[in-house]
Amino acid sequence: LLGLSRMQIDSHHNRTQLQAQSLWEDMLLDAQFEAEQSQINLNFQSIPEVTLVGNEKLLSSAFENIVRNAIRYGQSKIEVQFSLSDHQLTFTVEDDGPGVPEEELESIFRPFYRVSTARDRESGGTGLGLAITESAILQHNGTIKAERGSSLGGLKMTVSLPIQA
Repeated sequence: LLGLSRMQIDSHHNRTQLQAQSLWEDMLLDAQFEAEQSQINLNFQSIPEVTLVGNEKLLSSAFENIVRNAIRYGQSKIEVQFSLSDHQLTFTVEDDGPGVPEEELESIFRPFYRVSTARDRESGGTGLGLAITESAILQHNGTIKAERGSSLGGLKMTVSLPIQA
């Protein structure tokens, strides 16, 4: 917690130009392998060749947390898609898991909040991951949204980040 807190405080000092592809591709390949071990099919589109300006650790950690949550709660399929429009890179991560009840969608970004169906000890987690993820995205002038509108039936996470022209 202290390390992440320091990283967030110093994030504006450690900003560099980052290629989205090199930032996330290896993590997606690792996640795809990990998902296969749980009989989950993780599909992803190629990452657009765009430049982001930001803190590499924060952006990498935020994206990884979203994908790892999909692996944890997905049942058999996860889709990761990327799109570009109006100087924004948008990525969505959808799964076929149980999703999040509508009334809890905004709460999942609060520190230490855990969805009522994920509060047992076996599911692990502390309820900090999405709070840290939201903070990282907001620090990069981005947006993050959770919704039940997944075409796969579970949760859909959508993140938009500004790209460098």
